[in-house]
Amino acid sequence: MIKLNWRDVKPGIAHEVGLDWQLLRGQSLKDPNVPTACMETMMYTAFAMLQPGQAYHAHSHDDHEEVYFIISGTGEMEIDGETQPIRDGDIVFIALNQLHSIKNTGTEFMQFLAFAAQVQE
Repeated sequence: MIKLNWRDVKPGIAHEVGLDWQLLRGQSLKDPNVPTACMETMMYTAFAMLQPGQAYHAHSHDDHEEVYFIISGTGEMEIDGETQPIRDGDIVFIALNQLHSIKNTGTEFMQFLAFAAQVQE
């Protein structure tokens, strides 16, 4: 069994403004010497926090798709020029090569989970 608590993982900085805890990794990030780099069909799972007023710069991925699940907070998600409000309980799919950005429009940290899977074209 592989079990991990996000509080036991050292966070990194995501897109220069967010905190990002890489929890489990796999696919191209898989490593037999790292127990948490164990997944065959997913690239990563991460817990992220974004400060009020901050946003990830618009970017895209040519090797994986993503899903964001909003745990707490309010904000905006922009995908390929379409912007929609997001809040706790929302789930957002981001397809391969879609230009996307997430912004915290609230007064507290926005917390969300990010899941990614590599796509073979």
